[in-house]
Amino acid sequence: MEKVKEGDHVLLYDGRKRKFLVKAEYGRQLHTDKGIIELGELVNRIYGTKIKTHLGKEFYILKPNFEDLVYGLFERKTQVLYPKDIGYMIVKAAISNGSRVVEAGTGSGVLTAFLARAVAPDGKVYSYEVREEYIELAKRNLARVGLSESVVLKNKDVTKGIEEVEIDAVFLDMPNPWEVIPSAFHSLKHGGVFLAFVPTVNQMEKTAIRLREEGFHFVECVELMLRNYRVSVIEGVRPSTLGIRHTGYIISARKP
Repeated sequence: MEKVKEGDHVLLYDGRKRKFLVKAEYGRQLHTDKGIIELGELVNRIYGTKIKTHLGKEFYILKPNFEDLVYGLFERKTQVLYPKDIGYMIVKAAISNGSRVVEAGTGSGVLTAFLARAVAPDGKVYSYEVREEYIELAKRNLARVGLSESVVLKNKDVTKGIEEVEIDAVFLDMPNPWEVIPSAFHSLKHGGVFLAFVPTVNQMEKTAIRLREEGFHFVECVELMLRNYRVSVIEGVRPSTLGIRHTGYIISARKP
């Protein structure tokens, strides 16, 4: 049975809806509407057991997964992609350990982290970003999840050209992905995958048309909707009032 070590990140969960990502360290406290938890008391507790607040309310002590860490620890100065979109893009790209991937723009590094985890330990993500402050932000965030070695951060404009060749996939989260399509075609290996995420229909249309003009095959455009359901013995089952509807459009294509 694994125990919490000092300095570990821990997910505290009340069994209903409240959860907090905290660090197990002495001299720190978590203040909640259910009371205060002394974070030093987490050290040497067994994952899966419970801890009480000073008001006697219980929280489960859980080990956070990668999604918890990325969305809970990363500093954000940009809008980030949702798991529903990231998961689809990674599946379409068919990347895994050893793959070499180009990404632009880096932003806060959320997509970068998921790509790095997919290609690690033998692959590499080459991430282009024009704003130096975002490069520094992504560098700090990637260090938090131990993926710095799997990413090469490049303070360069990807529209000026992709420097890498024989790439397995290109991921673009930027307003003008069509400007990168000729360079992406040159850099991708045969069968390599192009993916772009854009917020408007006009951008999607322009990207899809340019992909076909440049010789890409299997051009697809999708929008993913996520709908949660509330399941209750008392209230029954019904869709949640709130949910993630439109986030953006994903365009994918393959180089022949």
